[in-house]
Amino acid sequence: MKKALGERATSDVILPMQDPYMTQITDGRKNYEFRKYCLKPSVKRIWFYRTAPHSSITHVCETKPARTRKPGDRPLDEDGPGNAEFNSKHKDWGGYDFAYEMVTVYELKQPITLKEMKDKHGFKSTPRGLVYLPRSISAIVNWKQQKLPPTAKAQKKDIFHIQRNREYGDWISVGKLI
Repeated sequence: MKKALGERATSDVILPMQDPYMTQITDGRKNYEFRKYCLKPSVKRIWFYRTAPHSSITHVCETKPARTRKPGDRPLDEDGPGNAEFNSKHKDWGGYDFAYEMVTVYELKQPITLKEMKDKHGFKSTPRGLVYLPRSISAIVNWKQQKLPPTAKAQKKDIFHIQRNREYGDWISVGKLI
């Protein structure tokens, strides 16, 4: 008999992700995930269910609270796909009012397949939208012990955090990321 989803973590969510976008996240090009809804402030991590042909949870990313584009909000740095469109409220981005920064990207050492999700974690079907992570998954997968993709390691080691000095319009280095 299949198990019900049961108790869920409020700090972790699962979102479905298609391959081209997941690749952009893992190689560091895509640094924000844009959504039409606001996640609960308690959410600290996004687990990505990679759609077919993978059909499994393959990555987990630490995230920060949503960035919005309300009047007076600081714009996103325009250093990733979609960031400029988010800032300018491009017509194709209507309703995508919440941006979640991908702070760290971990690749699961053992992806959680759809079959395993159904057999062991109570899923009845493929996640097609936001799902809070069942505690049965967080109990067996320690996200901190997963793999940092090689490009993520190199980026963390070699990139300086640069911040725009708004008063003078120039860019200043404010510290090396570790």
